[in-house]
Amino acid sequence: MRIILLRPPRYVWPFNSETSAFWPPLGLLCLAAAVRRELPELDVQVWDAPGRKLGWRTLTQKLAAQRIDVLGIGEETVSAHEALRAARIVKQLHPECIVVAGGVYFAHAIDRTLNAKCVDVIVRSEGEATLVELLRHLYNRRRWRTIPGLAFQGTDGEPVVTPHRPLIRDLDTLPFPAYELIDPHHYGQGSRNHPNLASIEHSRGCVDSCSFCVLWKHMGETVNGNSSFRPRLRTKSAERSFDEVRWLYRWFGRRTFGWVDPTFNASPPWSDAWAERMLASDLMSPGGQPKTLHTAWLRADCVVRDESQGILAKLVRAGLRQVMIGVERDDPAELSALNKHNNDPDVCREAFAIFRERYPRVYTIGTVIFGLPGDTLDDLQRLRACQYDMNMDYSFVLPLTPNPGTATATEAVRGGYVANKDLSSYNFHTPVCTTDTLNLRQLESMYWRILLAPSRRQIQRALRLTLFDRDQRKRRVHRALLYRGTSIAVRSLLRAVLHPRDRCPAHYWRKPSWYDK
Repeated sequence: MRIILLRPPRYVWPFNSETSAFWPPLGLLCLAAAVRRELPELDVQVWDAPGRKLGWRTLTQKLAAQRIDVLGIGEETVSAHEALRAARIVKQLHPECIVVAGGVYFAHAIDRTLNAKCVDVIVRSEGEATLVELLRHLYNRRRWRTIPGLAFQGTDGEPVVTPHRPLIRDLDTLPFPAYELIDPHHYGQGSRNHPNLASIEHSRGCVDSCSFCVLWKHMGETVNGNSSFRPRLRTKSAERSFDEVRWLYRWFGRRTFGWVDPTFNASPPWSDAWAERMLASDLMSPGGQPKTLHTAWLRADCVVRDESQGILAKLVRAGLRQVMIGVERDDPAELSALNKHNNDPDVCREAFAIFRERYPRVYTIGTVIFGLPGDTLDDLQRLRACQYDMNMDYSFVLPLTPNPGTATATEAVRGGYVANKDLSSYNFHTPVCTTDTLNLRQLESMYWRILLAPSRRQIQRALRLTLFDRDQRKRRVHRALLYRGTSIAVRSLLRAVLHPRDRCPAHYWRKPSWYDK
């Protein structure tokens, strides 16, 4: 049986360069490793078109060149249409091939996915054990009803959703991701800011249940079957996580580690023990400098807690050099409406101050969400000042995006706020929901209003970070983000001037030169 786990071609997010836009497909590598361990007789391959710069023409030729028994696809909302395009191609070339879909979009858009008529079965939530069991009984469709964690179309044409599969209790039992199935050197090649890039995780799930996020639910714990979930954080041991970093460093030459955990610093025992192992290892130079660089998503309240316990200092010494912190809003009532807890503006302000004053080598990025139902132009102006008030190095100002499976999506549909149903717009840059007073184009103007009407504080910060910051990497990162952000703002302003009647916001995605080839 030949199984292809595929990430198809896609556009580049507007703030990324091609050298660091596409991280190794960690989810597919984890699935491949589980299948290879449990079913070694099967031929499992991972094809990453963006990593290898394979366009649709070449990919189609490769898909046609050999028999494919199973195609596995797994995507976020914004790239789901690319995966479905690949599934249709495979179904035309190999009608008997069984297409298996998973990931944070397909698992929460069951009806829409199955109605596309090119996906046979959906693996929901954590996929390793479910995919292995499905492959064992692939050609016995009656048996599918007994496999937890699946969704498929029954003989009557109605979706069949089997019970939720219990979460893997001990993540240390998972094999290392199957990095040997890809060429790791394609990732971060030529990048000065993220050289020799690897994707890695030490945890699954989260400690909070933000209404705009599907990750905590996707890896959450079921309360009453398939309809209700609660947050559940699980971590690998610090020993296992350290071994994985050292393995990627020694055998694959990886130097930059992009941690994909929704909250990297949620567990103080893990953070402390992992940092201790890093600091005592040969991954530190004789002079005490880290040989690896780490980027991660953090919670502000955990930053403050870990600093008081001395843990944050160890993480920075071990190589933590870039962090993203979700500020979301600068008003406690609005944070409560988003169901985000223990993250009020004062806590965020303190977290950024800790990095700025004690760990200036760490580049800090904050995310701010605009476009809540009650937002007005005054709210947008207030959020614009939030990044300067909190003194983060850079701010991503993101539109409220109703990804399937989230409470935000349910509320947006119920309130009639979804004005753009093109899923390729769900890129956390293009507004897709209106507010009570603002349309999509008015929300899009947020970008040029921020970047093309600079304040004195904005100019001072830009000069400091691009020209005078002592850390060379921070200067390069900030120049890159400022350049791409300004380009987006200029294009947005030109659209507003030249096409004032066009009500649809722009994507600003960049089409790679190899996309169609």
